[in-house]
Amino acid sequence: MKSNDEHMDLVGRYLSGQATQAEAEKLEKLMVEDPQLRADFLACARVDAALPGAVGEKGDLVAFAPVDSAGFQWRRWLPTAAAAALLILAGGLWWKGDQAPKRQLIAQFGELVDCRWVDASARVQSEDAIASGQRIELSAGMAEVLFKTGARLNLIGPAIVEMRTENSVFLTLGEVRLVAETPESKGFTVVTPNSKFVDISTAFTATVSPDGLSRLEVTEGEVDVEGIGTSSRLKAGETLYVEPGGRRIITRIEPGDGTAEFRFPTIPPPSREDFADQALGNATIRVAHGELQVEPKRSGPVSNLVDGAGQSKQDSPRESAFFKSSPGGSILMDLGRAISISRINSYSWHQHREIEEHRERARQRFVLYGYAGDKLPNLDLPPEESEWTRIARVNSDRFFRVNERLDRPAQQACSISAAQGIIGRFRYLLWEVRPSTFYGEIDVFGSP
Repeated sequence: MKSNDEHMDLVGRYLSGQATQAEAEKLEKLMVEDPQLRADFLACARVDAALPGAVGEKGDLVAFAPVDSAGFQWRRWLPTAAAAALLILAGGLWWKGDQAPKRQLIAQFGELVDCRWVDASARVQSEDAIASGQRIELSAGMAEVLFKTGARLNLIGPAIVEMRTENSVFLTLGEVRLVAETPESKGFTVVTPNSKFVDISTAFTATVSPDGLSRLEVTEGEVDVEGIGTSSRLKAGETLYVEPGGRRIITRIEPGDGTAEFRFPTIPPPSREDFADQALGNATIRVAHGELQVEPKRSGPVSNLVDGAGQSKQDSPRESAFFKSSPGGSILMDLGRAISISRINSYSWHQHREIEEHRERARQRFVLYGYAGDKLPNLDLPPEESEWTRIARVNSDRFFRVNERLDRPAQQACSISAAQGIIGRFRYLLWEVRPSTFYGEIDVFGSP
């Protein structure tokens, strides 16, 4: 992709159904004036059309569908007339100025498994050469790319990847898996719309969702994360998300040691010193939508989340706060005034006393929003349609790539922060929560 981050963020919001009418009109105007943006929009749109069948109804790699107070899912919004106009505009001018000069050959295709290409007329075979600047648009299957440096990159369809140099690519959409074992391939770089992943050794997976959310999972060795204000190094077994937008919001999720001390690799345990702790009297918390499971021996009050402690044992409903199985609900926190928020942590813990693999109530699945004004927005509207700012999306099962029940950690911590500086200034925080997690604590760090 050649377009700038701001324009690609607008494209991502449009394709994921989050753009307002004004943003759609702005995008149309920009595309009239910018042929490169038209080309990039069409490439994204063509692969986005293949995403729902591969990764969920909304084409969302996080696979989170919030619910309203009546229990109905908020459906993807796509203004039909505007969508048609944009696609015609982009498609009608797609090939103009697209004649590229002769480029350096940097790689070749390796193994191809059940590949389908966005361009149905494409005929691709193993050992076909790949040049710098070439864009690969895979709608399904797996395509292996073998670089001259010895790096191996597997594209998992649907995906759009642009070949940049013999040791770097730009990932616009989808998933790639890199193995860089040779000295020449050290430093192989996968650039995404909002970050840069630099291999130290030896293997990692990078994913970009249609709206620009980037995910990095380190499987072997170490990887530097750049382009987010500061450089951060991840080790094998670690994962993070980078949200699109100017703030570059980073989400880390880690497994705990399964004790009442709530020890995690890098995330601190529940705190009594955060701004929202009930003992300080700064914040209030309540259920905005839905119902907690308050039957006998079920959920405790929502105030459990700001008492400065997690649960004392692995199966402790009364020390937890959790919603009924359907449809989930939302938690509203009022910090009393707008503050500069640096970090938000949430903690969960559950494992059945007798069934080891029963850990479903430990997973964290929510979307977090913030609002800075003193007058609370209309809670009867979906947050995306009112004045809330989306901060982060969390789905720990996706984060940990849970396939078997024992893959799911029984104790989890999620830490949301900004790549540089603060998350933002907010008075209200709103968690749209999927059921039925045993949350033990929420900590909000910041200052007026």
